[in-house]
Amino acid sequence: MRVAVLVPCHNEASTIKRVIEAFRLELPAARIYVFDNNSADETAAVAREAGATVIQEPRLGKGNVVQAMFRQVDSDVYVMVDGDDTYPAEAVHRLIAPIRAGEADMVIGSRLQEASKSEFRALNRLGNRMYLFFLRSMFGIRISDLLSGYRAFSRRFVLGTPLFGGGFETEAEMTIRALTRRFRVTEIPVDLRNRRAGSSSKIRIIRDGFTILKSMFALFRDYKPLAFFGGIGLVLIGLGLIPGGIVIADFFRTGLILRIPSAILAVGTVLAGFISIVMGVILHVIAQRFRELDANLQTIADQIRRSREIKDGPLC
Repeated sequence: MRVAVLVPCHNEASTIKRVIEAFRLELPAARIYVFDNNSADETAAVAREAGATVIQEPRLGKGNVVQAMFRQVDSDVYVMVDGDDTYPAEAVHRLIAPIRAGEADMVIGSRLQEASKSEFRALNRLGNRMYLFFLRSMFGIRISDLLSGYRAFSRRFVLGTPLFGGGFETEAEMTIRALTRRFRVTEIPVDLRNRRAGSSSKIRIIRDGFTILKSMFALFRDYKPLAFFGGIGLVLIGLGLIPGGIVIADFFRTGLILRIPSAILAVGTVLAGFISIVMGVILHVIAQRFRELDANLQTIADQIRRSREIKDGPLC
């Protein structure tokens, strides 16, 4: 099968040549694409000299780069790897094997499995654990590494998955979309080494951390509206019962409604809670119908692809 190695880069002139050479050694027949994201150094020139196809993406942000990759590159197997030379190229064969065998649509190179020997900063490891906690709480999804930048994708996943996040939340978005849309996702352990001298992390922990969490909650709202709006509704009803309980207690004691503002607040809050729950039910039904439509469209696309392979011969 045709294999494309996709390397998003922003100011990685000190490491990009090593990345290209390492993947060229492991995958001689693969085509390597470096997407330069407004680098201020010689990243693009070094990548061209090393033999990669360089494509410029002027919109700053890793998510924008990934969207451009998926739109512009045509292949059967896609490998995405960061350009900072922290991921081992020799692991790529294990990464793409499930894709080639038709057993997975996305393979995540997990830096956090027990078999992995990763050199993490303590704050980064804590952040990953926190995101995994929210992922499991909101979606019931159990994976070991939500934010890995080393992944392989099938053509089916790349063509059938819309991505909208513009920044470092893109890994979380593609993982959640893949799992909630029933794509086949698996993980393999990979090692993570420290950055080399001259290379620095582009992640701003506080800002990007909030962006990732915001993206997760937005996807939770979109894919599980009943749980999202139903949860808000139950909270509002619970809050409304606090002043409502006081008003009811006064009424039973005196036969009068003594706290008119509290009564109005209680009724309004409880009504808002019920409206939120009803909204969640309606959106849940709509989302369910769209999931059925999406599944039918994927089935049609798979049938068209199989019929073309029968007519023209298999891709591999």
